[in-house]
Amino acid sequence: MFDLSGKNIVYVGGFSGIGYQVCQVLMKMKINHLIVMGRMENMEMMQKLQAENSSVKTMFIHMNLMDRSSMEQAVKQMMGAIKQIDVLINGAGVLADKDMETTMTVNLMGMMNMVWMSMPYMDKMQMGQGGIVMNIASVYGLEPAPAFPVYAAAKHGVIGFTRSMADQQHYQHTGVAFITVCPGLTTSEMMMNLREKSMMGQQSYVGEMIEAMNKAKQQSPQECAMNMVKAMEMMKNGAVYMCNMGQLKEVMPTNYWHM
Repeated sequence: MFDLSGKNIVYVGGFSGIGYQVCQVLMKMKINHLIVMGRMENMEMMQKLQAENSSVKTMFIHMNLMDRSSMEQAVKQMMGAIKQIDVLINGAGVLADKDMETTMTVNLMGMMNMVWMSMPYMDKMQMGQGGIVMNIASVYGLEPAPAFPVYAAAKHGVIGFTRSMADQQHYQHTGVAFITVCPGLTTSEMMMNLREKSMMGQQSYVGEMIEAMNKAKQQSPQECAMNMVKAMEMMKNGAVYMCNMGQLKEVMPTNYWHM
């Protein structure tokens, strides 16, 4: 088990849905720092988080995942406050298939850039002491999403990247475990106005697919957050978890090819 006590935790993402709930769970633990990095600050939410545990040092840092220079400045500011990163949670996500660039950049490219920029402060061969990178994908990273193929492509990429970084050769040298969590349908702002977000939403048959998604049972952000933190504490390098309807289940991807 990975002990979160005294750890510096960085959460990349917004304050809505799963993200805020994850931060709430973490604030109830004996962590050292919680740094939230995102595009829009919400002072009220930050104050609520701090009220959960006055002994945890909290900080919000503005960062735009669409802008590499913004990310570089944000990481520099972060490392002025802490000397190392113990846990990095990449939780930023957007469902906007009509805007391919935004969908791919926020969900995939931004996450990869954040990992590269953070690794020097986690890698035990550099300035870190090892730790955990948890990347948030989706069940649509495991399965096709006919109404949202761009989103599915990005989330499949998250899983491929994370599993590759979790290779045992990397882990033995860096001490950084990589974990993927794939939430099922979760009540959040992302699930609103789905038809408008699909590039093919004007097609009647696609509308039927989206209607099925709207009618499907959804888990609460709180349920998902509790299981995400549980997965973090288990610290199983390379693990891919499905987090759905209050259940945490490890998914065993099939390897079809070996060198």
